[in-house]
Amino acid sequence: MPGFVRPQSKINEDLDRCDYFVGVLWNRWGSRPSTDPNGYTSGFEEEFYRAEARIADGLMKDMAIYFKDIEVPPGLEPGDDIRKVFGFRQKCIDEKKVFFKPFADVHTFRDAVREKLEEIGWRETEVLSTDNQLDQPKRTAAVSKTAEDVPTGNERLLDEAARVFLQDLIERTPDWDRTAAHEVARLRLIGTAVTRSGNDETYLGNHDANLIFRKYRDEELSEQEVRALIDCGVVGFQHQNAPLWRWLMKDDAGIWFRIRILAMFGAEAEKKQAIDLLSLGSQTIPSLDEVFDLKRVLTSWLSDQAPAQVFDAAVSYLSHNGDEGAIPLIEEVTAESSPARRDKVEGAIVAIVSRTRVDGALKRLVEKEVNSIDSRIAEFLFESPQSLSTNTMISCLSAKPEIVRLRATEILFGRKAIAIDVAHTLLTDSNHEIRLIAAETLERHGEQLDDEVIKKALRVVRPSSRLLTGLGGLQTDDTLYDRYRLNRLSELGLNELVAKVQSAGVFDQRELTALYAKYPSKMKDEIRENLRDRFKRHFDEKVAKEFASIPAADIEQSVRSVESFHRGKLCEAALEALCAVGRKEDVPLVRRIIDEFEVGAHQKVLSFLSRFGDWSDLERVSKLGDSSKRKTSLLDFARTEAPSQKASAIFALGKGRVADMLALDLQGAIRISLAKLLPKNLITELKDELLLREMQDKHDEYRVVFTLRCIQTLSKTRLAQLLERYMNGDGQHFYNVIHWLDLGVSLPSSSAKSIAERALSRH
Repeated sequence: MPGFVRPQSKINEDLDRCDYFVGVLWNRWGSRPSTDPNGYTSGFEEEFYRAEARIADGLMKDMAIYFKDIEVPPGLEPGDDIRKVFGFRQKCIDEKKVFFKPFADVHTFRDAVREKLEEIGWRETEVLSTDNQLDQPKRTAAVSKTAEDVPTGNERLLDEAARVFLQDLIERTPDWDRTAAHEVARLRLIGTAVTRSGNDETYLGNHDANLIFRKYRDEELSEQEVRALIDCGVVGFQHQNAPLWRWLMKDDAGIWFRIRILAMFGAEAEKKQAIDLLSLGSQTIPSLDEVFDLKRVLTSWLSDQAPAQVFDAAVSYLSHNGDEGAIPLIEEVTAESSPARRDKVEGAIVAIVSRTRVDGALKRLVEKEVNSIDSRIAEFLFESPQSLSTNTMISCLSAKPEIVRLRATEILFGRKAIAIDVAHTLLTDSNHEIRLIAAETLERHGEQLDDEVIKKALRVVRPSSRLLTGLGGLQTDDTLYDRYRLNRLSELGLNELVAKVQSAGVFDQRELTALYAKYPSKMKDEIRENLRDRFKRHFDEKVAKEFASIPAADIEQSVRSVESFHRGKLCEAALEALCAVGRKEDVPLVRRIIDEFEVGAHQKVLSFLSRFGDWSDLERVSKLGDSSKRKTSLLDFARTEAPSQKASAIFALGKGRVADMLALDLQGAIRISLAKLLPKNLITELKDELLLREMQDKHDEYRVVFTLRCIQTLSKTRLAQLLERYMNGDGQHFYNVIHWLDLGVSLPSSSAKSIAERALSRH
């Protein structure tokens, strides 16, 4: 990509983000990457030695080199390029440090590379390292760590409540129909609750767990049974398909005691889910003083020997709950970890620091070369730009995560704080939105860039979907290039833009889009006229003018076939401009265009319908496309998702008919956004029948979100009534709804609402 920077330096930046280096050579060695006569003789050579050094420093994991066979005819001397390739190959043989393989054609190359990629795949999923993992404490061994499991002289195999139940079962007549399903479920529960070292690790099934909850939640159960029910709920917590919260409240040791024990000593699945629960409950890092102190806990969570799912859960937990005081200990236990794990831990530390010092968090992210960061944390870091210093934003331009570089670039552009030399460098960034801002900065500095340079910088080239099946090639996206050109046109005055429109070709849409976007009020009559005939007259006049010397039959074949597409695009741009004018008399025209063409979910269109529309427009809002990111101004950096925009419009139109609105057949993401949008006082006013109907919705995630909103809003008494009616009423009963309603019923209201708030943030 053209820019005011040594090209190889930009390639090296990409190289430094990689975990693996694969070099492929045939009969070319390449050219010098700099003017230094004593420097590297080719870009490949510089990349190779840079990668080799990073591997030695633990910053890169591995490399592989492949040589395509070179045939030098007898009697001919190989050229300079080939001699250098041969020399490099001999060096690899002599030093015996680098894996390499020769190949003859595409088929042998495919097999050789696939072999290496499979090796990398196994390594990345840590399957190969399982034999070397430290022995994890077994679930049964973990239980022996708790006080209630230390054997005493009076301890029996079964607690009193379990023995009474079993005795009653034994004394019944042996008739089959004398035993109910929930009693069989409790029999199985007792079987899973009784365990000793050497037994299999088993958990009660989800269906049986829900039967127990339905029939025995208010009865006395033994401590063993309660503990087994907790373990079942913890293991199934990922899907929230088993009750948990009632049993936590019944634990005599305390609501979080068993969760903390499992987070330290549980089996892999238990530990992962227990850590997740600690995060939801805003609990501190568990420990058992000298028995299992904080260092040992963090080591069991974060070391290379920790299972991947435990490690990931711990990183997420620390990101949201970690304390700055624990950072030195976290750094100590991960000092010898693999680069990939250290990088994720650094991301968590950045999140910890951000809660008290956003500037410090960003500085650490840059200094430690953190590769990736959770998008929600990134948005938090930049949610208050006025609190961030310009120097810190400049340093963030070298950050590895694209989202950090982009946000910093946007802020600096708004402050007019991007120097011209920095803009040249940013023009070659891997993120195309950053390139657009760089191009705009250079334009602001008065530097005119060649159109081909701009097009190459801003055009996004992706593999087409057909390429994945071996049938297609690449496809280009000129959205950002078009936006740059629109910005240039938007700098013109009214008369200049009108002249541009008159001289534009039949397929040139930018000029008219810029004119209508900048001067919607002045052009409103023309906009309406063009929309009424769907730009037919406009298109015909352009065709007649541009193709006057071409036979009508040829025009019909080459132009008319794409007429509908281009008129549709013009209608979409004109519609957005008309909606910006904001006149109620335009409602019928706006509706007709939406009904006839594919229109994106543009904010101006949604705002217009929200303001002037009625119930009949709900379906129109729902069917709008999701092209909400198309902008006509570079400075429009608002990033809102189409589902939430649509939900806001739907609520504005339907808030007087909530029952009907919630009954609409809407896309799942829109329904979820709508549930989050409902005011608390409105949820309180809804009848129980309607609330229960929504909790039986076919969309799994929507049910959870709606139930969590009820927990945030309704009283414990009303939640208890809903739980009873949900479990005992007609219709389908979903386990995840029962799980979350139990949260609102069983825990103190403040704790339940806090956990619901955190759970909602994950949806």
